[in-house]
Amino acid sequence: MFNGRILKELRLLNGLSRAELAQRINLTEQAIWQFESNETKPKLSTKMHLANQFHVDLTYFEQEEESIRFDSSVIAFRNADLATRKTIDIQTMYLHKVDSLIDYFESFVIIPNITIHDLSNVVSESYHKGESIEELALYAREKLGISKDNHDLLYKLERSGIYIVERLINGQADAYSAWSKLGRPYIVLGTNKSSVRRNFDLAHELGHILLHKYKDMNEDGDRLEQEANYFASCFLLPKEEFLVKFEERVGKRVSNPDSYILLKSDLNVSIQALEYRAFKLGLLTPKQHSYFYRQIAQKGYKMIEPLDDQIFVKKPSKVKSILDVVLSNHLVSLATIMSKQSIRLQFISEIFSVEMKFFDQYQEDKRTDRFDNIIPLYKRNNL
Repeated sequence: MFNGRILKELRLLNGLSRAELAQRINLTEQAIWQFESNETKPKLSTKMHLANQFHVDLTYFEQEEESIRFDSSVIAFRNADLATRKTIDIQTMYLHKVDSLIDYFESFVIIPNITIHDLSNVVSESYHKGESIEELALYAREKLGISKDNHDLLYKLERSGIYIVERLINGQADAYSAWSKLGRPYIVLGTNKSSVRRNFDLAHELGHILLHKYKDMNEDGDRLEQEANYFASCFLLPKEEFLVKFEERVGKRVSNPDSYILLKSDLNVSIQALEYRAFKLGLLTPKQHSYFYRQIAQKGYKMIEPLDDQIFVKKPSKVKSILDVVLSNHLVSLATIMSKQSIRLQFISEIFSVEMKFFDQYQEDKRTDRFDNIIPLYKRNNL
């Protein structure tokens, strides 16, 4: 038995076109289309090649596909270059498979996710009543207990009930977010950002999660992006505290990007985001704002800022923590996980960006089987 639609899911999960997959396994694009359409069935040797390519067992292709767990229209992509059918399908499939595995892992443990759901309900209701985004951002920050320097942002969001994963994202996208149809919130981060830019991505996606739950992102998307940007700015840099810090660290040198370095170190927010917040609060004139960005370009700070190579980039750890609890307490073995899901260890490693060595401590003893009926001979004295 071979379900071609499962092959299509795997292809999308790995971000491949039919032509790209065909090239990898030395077949024609037409052949891949025929397999996916169930027009023809692949030979056993081809199935084995496909299984190796995608790190799954042969039985994986025998599954019935399940309903997609996300509505692609509510996924909050940040960049216009992601508004292509191919990329949307790829990222939707990625979220779908991540959510399916999280469902399986959560069946062994209890994980309170009350905070984000309660917070979402309050913020969403207040947002639709017209309360200011600045007030909502401040409320969310207080409820989540974010530290003054934002160093614990990633941890606090994961602890609140949001699942945060990272992967290499096509195009120029920094991150995206969505609620699953069953009510589980996700943030997907790119892998090539500095710590401070990652913090802004997290705050931006939190804005979407709280303000735009199940909202069609194809309708008035530019306005929703602006709202998420403003939410992130207010969330990371609460007005009253920011004004005091700004006066201490930047003072009157508002147009010089280097004047923001100490403030960046204090708050773990990028120089450009700090200046944007200051400008919106009226601390810079439009002329000073323009000069600042000319300086950013001249100094080469557009992509890489001072301190970017010194501030440690934190990685999501919630999924690893769940796996540790499940495996350390022998609630299920790695072998059982792989058998039940018809996947190989590298599949889990790649989909959650968890290094393979993490699993070494949970591997079962791989030594040769021992026979208990072999009795050692006594050593002879004369030998």
